[in-house]
Amino acid sequence: MNCVFCEEKAHYCCARTGKYICPEHARFEVVAQRERDRGKGLLIRAATALDRPRIQELALYFWDETEVDCFDRSYDVLQLPAYVACANEEVVGLLSYAIEGEELVIVMLNVLPEYQGRGAGRSLLQAAIEEARRHGLSRILVATSNDDLPALYLYQSCGFAILEVVPGRIVEHHGGEIAGFGGIGVRDEIRLQRRP
Repeated sequence: MNCVFCEEKAHYCCARTGKYICPEHARFEVVAQRERDRGKGLLIRAATALDRPRIQELALYFWDETEVDCFDRSYDVLQLPAYVACANEEVVGLLSYAIEGEELVIVMLNVLPEYQGRGAGRSLLQAAIEEARRHGLSRILVATSNDDLPALYLYQSCGFAILEVVPGRIVEHHGGEIAGFGGIGVRDEIRLQRRP
């Protein structure tokens, strides 16, 4: 699906209008909390080998690649364990992760725009938190870009705290600055952590 303002891929769904928008045309505003059908019709489960083609589609849709750089490492999301959010048996969101020593590193978390606002992101994060607890890990790490205000909100509201900012890390990876959420230049990697 494309942004209503341009031909770029939509990454978000406007909470007020229901229109799909790309990061550049998204805007941030303060609004009152509203009741939603949290989790209605969504199933969170561990990904299987049969989900790999859909995981690839989602990675290419949101990231234009399956190799994701974070925490000074490169991860291939097609080789990682993952949790998926399903609506009517269709995978509509995913969280891929890697276990590195005593830490669970969230590599990718995305939900298709038409399924945002239903608690899929929070539910996927909860599945990762439970996974870290099952393995007795000491902390969970996640990284996002300096422009991604929705992700920063989600992670911090789920108990993550900013660990550090790596200036210029994303510019280095992409070979230049790109336009992000609300037209903010995507430059820096913001790293967050939480205890399981």
